[in-house]
Amino acid sequence: MFKTIKFLISFIKNDKNKDTQIKWSLYLRVWREVGLPYWKSLVVAVICTALATSAEGFAITLVQKIIDKGFIEKNMAYLYMIGLQLIGAYVVKSIFSYSKTISIARVGFLGACSLRKRLFRHMVYLSQDFFQSVQTGPIMNGFTGLASMMLGMVTSSVMGMIQNIISLIVMVGLMFWYAPQITATLFILGPAIAVVVTILARRRRAVARKRFMYDAESMSVMTEDILGIKTIQAFGTEEYEYNKISKIEENRVKVGVKGASLTGMQSPLLEIMISVGLCGALIVGGHFITAGDLTTGDFTAFLLAMTAAYKPVKGLTNVSGGIQEGLVAAESLFGMFDYKQLIKDDPKAVELKRGPMEVKFNDVRFFYNPHEGDVIKGLSLDIKPGQICAFVGSSGGGKSTLFNLLLRFFDPQHGSITINGTDIRKYTLSSLRGSMALVSQDVFLFNDTVFENIRYGVPNATREQVIMAARAAEADEFINTFPEKYDMRVGERGMLLSGGQKQRIAIARAILRDSPILLLDEATSALDSNSEALIQKALKKLMKGRTVFVIAHRLSTILDSDVICYIKNGQITEKGTDAELMALNGDYKKLRDLQFKTEKERALKAQ
Repeated sequence: MFKTIKFLISFIKNDKNKDTQIKWSLYLRVWREVGLPYWKSLVVAVICTALATSAEGFAITLVQKIIDKGFIEKNMAYLYMIGLQLIGAYVVKSIFSYSKTISIARVGFLGACSLRKRLFRHMVYLSQDFFQSVQTGPIMNGFTGLASMMLGMVTSSVMGMIQNIISLIVMVGLMFWYAPQITATLFILGPAIAVVVTILARRRRAVARKRFMYDAESMSVMTEDILGIKTIQAFGTEEYEYNKISKIEENRVKVGVKGASLTGMQSPLLEIMISVGLCGALIVGGHFITAGDLTTGDFTAFLLAMTAAYKPVKGLTNVSGGIQEGLVAAESLFGMFDYKQLIKDDPKAVELKRGPMEVKFNDVRFFYNPHEGDVIKGLSLDIKPGQICAFVGSSGGGKSTLFNLLLRFFDPQHGSITINGTDIRKYTLSSLRGSMALVSQDVFLFNDTVFENIRYGVPNATREQVIMAARAAEADEFINTFPEKYDMRVGERGMLLSGGQKQRIAIARAILRDSPILLLDEATSALDSNSEALIQKALKKLMKGRTVFVIAHRLSTILDSDVICYIKNGQITEKGTDAELMALNGDYKKLRDLQFKTEKERALKAQ
């Protein structure tokens, strides 16, 4: 027996496999995060479990009296009384079992709601670097599967373990009460069962890690393929994507079968051990009854208690697997919670007041990855209030990165960006971003109505204000052709609208926001010539009195800008008005001549 215990301790200490290890601090954190907030309900559940188990134990004690005093002594009056007590015991057990179920259910539902809300709040405030480094699958898997599994560990596995331990203590206590000499001989099975359970639990922990990895990978591929279904069908790569997901699903099957085999192995091994103990108990018990050292009623009560003890022992081995999976889930989930928000408010941050805004880039250097070098290389720029600044140049030069830095999606590693002389890191994020309106080339619309998409970011806007913004963006006309007009849902990512319609709704959203700084990233790229002319007219009205930054590939849209910056390899290589840049006879002039020549040729062909 002592050798078995020594082996168990040695096995736990010497296991160096990272896939099977769990830090002890994780147990405490799980309790602190999802157990402690609901400790009162959990305590009620434990008390109800103890009382229900005690009622079951009391029922077993009645069996001994029924046999020795009722059957052997043939006392019918006693049998009637014991029968009523038996009914009462199971009524009490049923009441407390129901109360325990309700308490656990309450913890489960409240805990799931709280955990998912906390996880969502944490994620939406995380910096952009998190979403660049983590795939969609692990995030979605954390929000759905992992959260439920971790809570299930507390509400089902841990509470199941407590219930089984209480039940086991009660039943073993009864076994000692009625047949201590037999019970003592059975304790040799305890360490052997502990060794089996520990080994299997560690193996299941390693399998759970692989399972979660494949679950997240499967969800990532599915999400990506659903969003990119047009591309998949356009390139005829349906079978390629099918083969990709098939491999992942086959790996999930292998891991699942391995997990099932470990789970299925527990019960047979346990039943063999317990059957050996039961056989020994029958032989030893028969010897004591024959010798007159044990009554038939005592031995019957002992057997009932031993049979009842089998259920919690088996239950403990089963919940062990649930606990291991829950711990691995908690480990992954806490990894998301522990991801630090890099872009956040300075403790002394102040509100950026609305009004004329001067924006300066002061020797800004920035990289996404230090191994890939700087994307922005010592860039300096001063834009006065009310000026329009256009960024032009070849793709990959850093134009969009400048917008990311202005919005503080990222912070520069060197230098600073100031608004009205104050570093934007000294302003609160809400007031900084609230002072800007972004219209991106890649318009994102939510699966909601046209009305809600236009007033997104301005939740208190009235219907009249929304309609006025839509008219200014030349969107009102096509919106009124819809059967439900402004109440029509646009579909996921606005899939029910054309590219031009989506962009005009995005422009209406920016007009309604009425921010002192406008960020236009190819805001008219998806419009036809007629609509573009109308939008340019609307945008010119909107730009008055505001500081505007424009990223433009079509130079015809930015010829009237106060400042045009040619961005090349993260630097401003040319800066000035259209006329000044043309006079330089540099990269801007080459690009402009090429574009206008191409447009002129297209116009001639169209004629």
